[in-house]
Amino acid sequence: MQKRFRNIAILIVCIALIGFSPFLAHAQLSLPGFTGMSVFTFPCTCSLSLWGFFAPLYITSFPLAGPMVYVPWATIPFLNFLPTIPLTTNVGAYIPAVQACWFYVPPVFCVPIPAVGMMLYVGTSLPGGVI
Repeated sequence: MQKRFRNIAILIVCIALIGFSPFLAHAQLSLPGFTGMSVFTFPCTCSLSLWGFFAPLYITSFPLAGPMVYVPWATIPFLNFLPTIPLTTNVGAYIPAVQACWFYVPPVFCVPIPAVGMMLYVGTSLPGGVI
């Protein structure tokens, strides 16, 4: 009798765990966003990417723009496909503190150019336009 009660209790617990498993909480990755107008672009000769400086679209206590790195094979472009073109408005997300821009300095070595981060995805306007 006790074995049967124990087996039924285990079965109820297993069904409850399976039934509530879709409702378990999971941590999600939250990436910081940026928005700004591209002011100028600088080629990264060692890393084959582009370093662009973005002016903020509005003044806040925490700037949402600055130097960002566009890596063609790692950044997903949306909308007009014009990241780092001067006078385009850019909105997207970035991975912070990734130094993905390296510049060649003669004779034989490369140095990193500081950036806020590497763009993960970015949407752009037409030059002179607004998103």
